[in-house]
Amino acid sequence: MDLNYLVGNNLRHTQRFEELECTMNSLFAMSSDLFSVMNDLKLSLRNSAEFFMRLKYIHDASQGSNLAENIQIYENNKTLPTRLIVQNKETGNKLYFRIIPGQGSVRKGNILYKCEECQEDTAIKRFDTKRHIFAKHKNLN
Repeated sequence: MDLNYLVGNNLRHTQRFEELECTMNSLFAMSSDLFSVMNDLKLSLRNSAEFFMRLKYIHDASQGSNLAENIQIYENNKTLPTRLIVQNKETGNKLYFRIIPGQGSVRKGNILYKCEECQEDTAIKRFDTKRHIFAKHKNLN
């Protein structure tokens, strides 16, 4: 396994890691304590990912980034939501995500959506919608 595998063969990300002189060994060294905590807590891979994302949000907020905690996700159907509405409850700003058809039977968190605002063909998993908003839609924060 190498950096290409880690970044999903994204050449731009691989180059960025190399510019920062980041290797798999240095990433392992930085991550070992966090992995130990996750193992001690017996977190599943999915829960570990959620834990890490929340930790990142908290860290960013402590560094002055305005990550709105009042962002809420609404869905049009509880079992198979075909459309998500992500709303900042404080400002009332909304963003819409529409399901990408033809996915078959998929776990709810892994359903792929398309951001209606971006008009890009980028597929976004349900649990990545908030991250997408923080990265691409500052007006919703």
